[in-house]
Amino acid sequence: MKKNEGKRGIFSPIKTSKIPDEVYKQIVSMIGSGQLKPGQKLPSEREMASDLGISRQSIREALYRAETIGLIEVRQGEGSFVLSSVGESLSSPLAVLLAEQAERVFEFLEIRKLIEGWCAEKAAVEADAGDLEKMKEILETMKELSTKNRKWEEADMEFHFSVVAATHNVIAMHIMEALKVSFDTFFNFRQLLSKTDNKELMWKHHHEVYRAIKQRNPALARQKIVDHLDFIERKIKEDVEKMQT
Repeated sequence: MKKNEGKRGIFSPIKTSKIPDEVYKQIVSMIGSGQLKPGQKLPSEREMASDLGISRQSIREALYRAETIGLIEVRQGEGSFVLSSVGESLSSPLAVLLAEQAERVFEFLEIRKLIEGWCAEKAAVEADAGDLEKMKEILETMKELSTKNRKWEEADMEFHFSVVAATHNVIAMHIMEALKVSFDTFFNFRQLLSKTDNKELMWKHHHEVYRAIKQRNPALARQKIVDHLDFIERKIKEDVEKMQT
C-alpha cells in the first residue's frame, strides 16, 4: 500500500483550467468558515499539491494571491499562516472574505425565497395539528435563546425545515435537505458579521409565519417568510458595506 493511499487532506480535488483561482477560493472559503483558524499553519506546498493532484507552481500562485491581500503570511523557512482577523490593521482581509462569499450567500437567499415562499403557502393548506405543534415548540425554544447563541441558529433552521415538512411534499423536503450544507455556510458567514439582530424582531418574523400558516392564509404565509428573508438580505448587505469601509 502506498504511503498516501487512503489519506485525505483538508482540500478538495480541483477539476478546472483555472487551477490557482480555485485553490485561492478554497483557502478563502476555509478561512471564512473557520476551518482554517487565525494563526493556524497551512499544509506545506508539497502536501497541498499532493492532496489536490496539481503542481506546486499552482499552489504558489494561489498562496501569493492570498498573501497579497493579507489573508495569510508566508514566513521564510516556516510556512504559510492564517492571519488573525482581529484588529484594525486586519480589517481588509476580513472585508475580502466577506466580498468573496457574499455573492454566494445572496444567491442562497434568492433560492430560499422561491422555495420557502412556496412551502409556506403550501403549509398553510396542508399543515396538520402535529405540524403546528412542532412549529410552536421551536418558537418557544427560540424565545429562550440569544441570537448570538449557536443553538438559536440550529432552532432557526429547524423552524424553516418544519415549515417545509408541513407541506407533506416529499420532493420539497428532499430539496431542502440538499440545502443543509449551504445553511451551514450561511451561518458561518454570518458569524463574521456584527451581531446587531434584534431578537424580539427576529422572533416576531418567525411567529408571523407560524400564525399565517395556522390561520390557513397561504398568501400571507408566503409574504411573511419572504419578508423575513428580505430583511436578512438587507442586514447582510448593510453589514458587508460597513465592514468594507
